[in-house]
Amino acid sequence: MVLMGTERSLAVEPDERHRLAVHEAGHTLEAHFPPHADTLYKVTIVPRGHALGATQQLPEHERHTMPEEYLQDRIAVIFGGRAAEKELLGTLSCGADDDIHQAATMARAMVSRWGMSDEVGPVDLRESEEHPFLGREISQPRRYSEHSAEVVDDAVRELLLKAEQRADKIIKQHGSKLDKLIARLEEEETFYREQIESCQGPATENKPIAIVSNNQASLWI
Repeated sequence: MVLMGTERSLAVEPDERHRLAVHEAGHTLEAHFPPHADTLYKVTIVPRGHALGATQQLPEHERHTMPEEYLQDRIAVIFGGRAAEKELLGTLSCGADDDIHQAATMARAMVSRWGMSDEVGPVDLRESEEHPFLGREISQPRRYSEHSAEVVDDAVRELLLKAEQRADKIIKQHGSKLDKLIARLEEEETFYREQIESCQGPATENKPIAIVSNNQASLWI
């Protein structure tokens, strides 16, 4: 089954290839340790479809809800690539564009739809409505005040910054494992769960393994 598109031939300069390995290794490291993150399946720096590389989490069991701690770990994993680039290369790239979009979308839903912010509370302040027939969100006139919008923005920003700090902390704590992971990824280009664990050790004990229904069965970053 092809999930990301077919493999494509693309000339990638050595420095860009190294940055790509750093980025994907960052996602992989982040996904390996948080107790509520989905289980790792695969990491690759082989270009497929529109992606230059990817880290895949492929959970094994189904859940029907997304607890707050799961979502917080998910955002930290999304920020892993960016955190690794910042720590090891000292600069950031546009490779985190989709990561930031995913994280911001999730954080805004937590704050404005699911009542996971003490500052905002259990109030529906979403900016759009999902259309069941079109399969997309439709923009609606805002039904709340400018002050409420600022409170939501501040809460989203705080949630994202906390997730970024958690991602940075894990990268710093496991720097030697990250280096090993990057070197092996540059050499082999693609490897799977068993190989990941041989680089990083066993995953966090008692990590729940779950798919959220009505979401993608496999999570790519």
